[in-house]
Amino acid sequence: MSVINWYPGHMARASKKIQDIKTVDVIIEVVDARAIEASSNSEIVDTKNKSVIKIALKSDIADTSTITNGNCLIGSIKDKSFRNIIISTLNTTMKDKFERAKAKGILKPKFLVLVVGLPNVGKSSLINYLVGSSKAVVQNKPGVTRSNSLVKINDFFYLYDTPGIMFKKIDKDETGFVLCLLNLINKNIIPYEQVLEFAFNFYKIHYMKQLTNIVDFQNSPSFSEFTDLVAKKYGFITKNNEIDKDRTEQFLFNGFVNGTWFKVNYER
Repeated sequence: MSVINWYPGHMARASKKIQDIKTVDVIIEVVDARAIEASSNSEIVDTKNKSVIKIALKSDIADTSTITNGNCLIGSIKDKSFRNIIISTLNTTMKDKFERAKAKGILKPKFLVLVVGLPNVGKSSLINYLVGSSKAVVQNKPGVTRSNSLVKINDFFYLYDTPGIMFKKIDKDETGFVLCLLNLINKNIIPYEQVLEFAFNFYKIHYMKQLTNIVDFQNSPSFSEFTDLVAKKYGFITKNNEIDKDRTEQFLFNGFVNGTWFKVNYER
């Protein structure tokens, strides 16, 4: 099953809303630290003459030791100190505009920050984290934010939240599998088995030792052998004493998405 060419209509509508905001001073693009490039979308907005700060969230469940992308802030909203790093970066990014405003006698200039990213990547959670309250709507499923909303972060910065925007085109099935494992696309679009088998094969190459956190095995099992072991260990057995495939796959999918067993970097 191909996962290419999703959501072109949604992309066009949300992009138009972004382009309609003419007074943006800086753009924050929110991505997932477990796959910075895959969760980024260069087509989101025309960034001519705009400063862009890329923020990779969920570092607490990412294998940050193997991340080589040095062009973004990597952290977690569970870390209170990360907020100060973000505010400091905004101040540095706007330094020239601060100086120009000061020269005009404006002591408290106001800057508009546009927050963009794929559905469910954590934009609203980041805004709530920066503002210090639940101003933005947050749910753990793609597509919750339906319209642009403005919130105050401090006397200088105001944040625009926007609807999550999907790619016009996903050119590789593997990218779609990763986005599914990041919970950035609807999990019902691709059969669990394809996503999980992709993940399992990736983990066998890069995280073989960590797989034993899920279930012990001596040799290198196949995907079907692995799922059978998981089903037996965690009791996913039907009344007819057969493997409950659906429950096993749901269990694995949730564990991989939530970082239950080990941290991962899908771009190592």
